[in-house]
Amino acid sequence: MSHDSAGMAFFNLRRKIKPAFSLLAIYALFANAAFADTVWLKNGDKITGTIGVKVSNKLTVKTSYADEVKINWNDIHSIDADKPMLMQLMDGSIVNGRLVHSDEGQVILDEETSTPLVDTELDEIHYINPTRDLIGEGYVWTGNLSLGGAFNNGNSTNRNMQFNGESVLRGLDNRYTVQGYYYWAEDNDQQTQNNARVRGQYDHFFTKKWFSYLNTIQEKDRFRDIKLRSTYGVGSGYQIFEGEKLNLSVEGGVSLIKQDYYEESDDSHAALRWAVNYNQYLFDSFVQAFHRHEVLYTPRDPSQILVYSSTGLRFPFIFGLSASTQVDYNYDSRPVDDRVKGDTRALFTLGYSWK
Repeated sequence: MSHDSAGMAFFNLRRKIKPAFSLLAIYALFANAAFADTVWLKNGDKITGTIGVKVSNKLTVKTSYADEVKINWNDIHSIDADKPMLMQLMDGSIVNGRLVHSDEGQVILDEETSTPLVDTELDEIHYINPTRDLIGEGYVWTGNLSLGGAFNNGNSTNRNMQFNGESVLRGLDNRYTVQGYYYWAEDNDQQTQNNARVRGQYDHFFTKKWFSYLNTIQEKDRFRDIKLRSTYGVGSGYQIFEGEKLNLSVEGGVSLIKQDYYEESDDSHAALRWAVNYNQYLFDSFVQAFHRHEVLYTPRDPSQILVYSSTGLRFPFIFGLSASTQVDYNYDSRPVDDRVKGDTRALFTLGYSWK
């Protein structure tokens, strides 16, 4: 073949391949558009991406141009989903199908047969892609553990260890919580601190916000002469906020307190209880603020007031690791042998959180 003939053949081949590549590019473009979820807004705009979750009045959509977008549910006209999603309707029924819209309204299609499972409206959809605990089919486990300590050996010898943690197992109607701490210190071979406290609580939600609780607290403190202080309580609470970013609840009830001392006479009595639990992520989850306090009031003569509080900041790192700083304050209005009523403790610890 001559040089001119080869050149002409190559030119003709380019003319044939170029349209083919153009068609492939156009097909890929439309394919990508077809395999994306589309949210149509009431103002005529549309948002394409991957639908995330709808658990309140917000729908999250992960896009390629703005990461995750949160859309007010009331501003949505219709939705076309490319893949089936788990949904709970307002009547409590669970549906797994592909959400598309038609002239008659929203339809949930069976993925295999493409036949309508449910004819519905957007305001009848309660959850989209919820966690299993929200629909009563499982639990979500969250918690944190923190550990700190110091060691000094030389002209002076002292050691201390600090441990605290919390574990929460949350279902649709039930919540199980375990909290505790253990603090120990020694100075020149003399123990100066040895106290521990564990609280377990079961909450049953009889509405979305209101719950009843049963709890127990076991506490010991050698330097406050407390061999074992056992508290058993019952009451109710109100969950003001609950979510990944903000949690706030209040509780109130009655408790039975049994106090066993090393030296003083043992006693038991009833008390009124009040508690607050709060935590919130701030500055785009850069830091988590937390506060919890518990007050036990015994209306006797003389009355006794017990206060347990913890306030601090937790700084998440990567892989669940975190650093925290907190101040604990415990108060007993009737300490043994006229000892100091209040104990304040500042902690700086490293820990691990999971959710």
